[in-house]
Amino acid sequence: MVAGLLDEFRADVEKVFGEELVSLTLYGSHAADVPEAGSDVSVLIVVRELRREALLAYRAIAHRYARRGIPAPPIFTEGFLKESSDVFPLEFLGMTERRRVLFGKDVVGELAITSENLRHQVEFELKGKLLSLRRMYVGAFGNKELLSLLRDTVGSIVSVARGLLLLTDHGAPHGKMEILEEIERRFGIALPFLREALAARGGEKIPQDRAEDLFFGYQDEVDKLCSLADTFPTGSGM
Repeated sequence: MVAGLLDEFRADVEKVFGEELVSLTLYGSHAADVPEAGSDVSVLIVVRELRREALLAYRAIAHRYARRGIPAPPIFTEGFLKESSDVFPLEFLGMTERRRVLFGKDVVGELAITSENLRHQVEFELKGKLLSLRRMYVGAFGNKELLSLLRDTVGSIVSVARGLLLLTDHGAPHGKMEILEEIERRFGIALPFLREALAARGGEKIPQDRAEDLFFGYQDEVDKLCSLADTFPTGSGM
């Protein structure tokens, strides 16, 4: 099913960007031999020049693909990509590990990726997500929305937390539950609420009357991850 969807998506992307399209790259879970169940399809689009007409045309098809599991992707020009690999080390390091070129050239393989700013990015994103969690909690109406909030945010939080493992210079797994297990093992902490939210994301049922307790435990564990990021010296990386 995903293969057919990707073929359709590639054809539409080629049509939208035409001769300006440099590369379309699949990365993350679906670039692996066995994709993680329930994961979205992550793609990177690189163009020579991003024209207004092309962006408008992509916008017209974006919602259709988002409903089918391909969220709106990052769209880079070649120049902007080369100037940005040091700013987003977490994403680009992940792309180097798992990617498949669907069209054009392997632009990620050509990048000079540095992890000099990895610690800063991990800390910045974890703390930003913690602040967002609190804002979303205040705006959530009832326990059902609160549980949805946890299911919708845990995947991205765990993806960023993977950077903590990369900062130790010992590599990191890609599966979300495996990432949490390795953080617990390597740093000697327990993350049961993040585990529970991740299980809910995978379809496990959680009673609605547990939503409040789960949220506050989840929030405290994200705070712990923020504190872990603070233990690394500024500028540390792989």
